[in-house]
Amino acid sequence: MKNINWKILIITSIVCLLPILLGIIFYQQLPEQMPIHFNINNEVDNYASKNFALFGIPIILTTLQIFCCIITDRKEEKEAKRPRFITIVKWFIPILSVVVSTILIEIPLGSTVDVRKSICLVLGILWILTGNYLPKMSYEIAKGKFHPMPKDEKTYRKMIRMLGYTFVISGIALLVSILFPPISTITVIIVLVVAILIEGFYCLIKK
Repeated sequence: MKNINWKILIITSIVCLLPILLGIIFYQQLPEQMPIHFNINNEVDNYASKNFALFGIPIILTTLQIFCCIITDRKEEKEAKRPRFITIVKWFIPILSVVVSTILIEIPLGSTVDVRKSICLVLGILWILTGNYLPKMSYEIAKGKFHPMPKDEKTYRKMIRMLGYTFVISGIALLVSILFPPISTITVIIVLVVAILIEGFYCLIKK
């Protein structure tokens, strides 16, 4: 366990738990049943108890964050230089915890926050950052992280550049979709998934 990045793990775990403080502050003002899920039209379609929404969700996300950090670091322990985008990805769950928990508290208090736009903002920025750092990952470091994995570096470079462009363009498109009806967000996500599958197939036939 000595190769675990404890600093990142502890800091990100604390951030995951921060919404609990917000929940304690507003506990008495919140209803016993709170919204925990919304459809694409920003309408509530599922509820849960107040204690689960305020305390259970941050704890679950913190547990997931700890697990992800340990698994990621254990896989990277033999690498001399870890990809920078791995650190960026490690911040996704903590940021999601803060954003989601804040939304779940704001809406019962009367806020008109748009859930779709908030999530799109977080995902769009993450995709853009991921797309920028993916092409900087060397062939040697990437081995074992992509399946299927190209057997030669030239094919790998083509694949990683395509993935980088795909994530950056999709991230920008997701941010722009905030200005349009919900169907535009769904379209962007579908296009991203299809593009990744096509690029994965390209990688497979090039092996």
